Amino acid sequence: MKTYTTMDAIGDILVIYGIVIVVSMLVAVVIRAIVWVLSRNPAQSEAKAPAKPAPAAVPVLAGGVPQEHLVVITAAIAAMLGAHRIVRIDTPGRGYGWTSEARSAHHTSHTPHKP
Repeated sequence: MKTYTTMDAIGDILVIYGIVIVVSMLVAVVIRAIVWVLSRNPAQSEAKAPAKPAPAAVPVLAGGVPQEHLVVITAAIAAMLGAHRIVRIDTPGRGYGWTSEARSAHHTSHTPHKP
């Protein structure tokens, strides 16, 4: 009966390492092919289809703010603060002062106190 030596273990490790390299390279090639196919598809369909004119109506956002007002607000913020983006425009609802005060009290309760 033959014993399993250190050299046998190193050989097996190198074989497994080689198999992992080959499989990962095949996966990378498949991903690269998928990206290449998907990146070519919109360019071909855009060349075939003529451009449609944009509608003339001013769209209104979900919060009831017209798009023109949003552009003016964004321009004013960019002029005063630099490059920012508006995440949400919403009507003021219930106040959250009590929750932020409780959260602040909770967070400050974890600070170590000096003796």
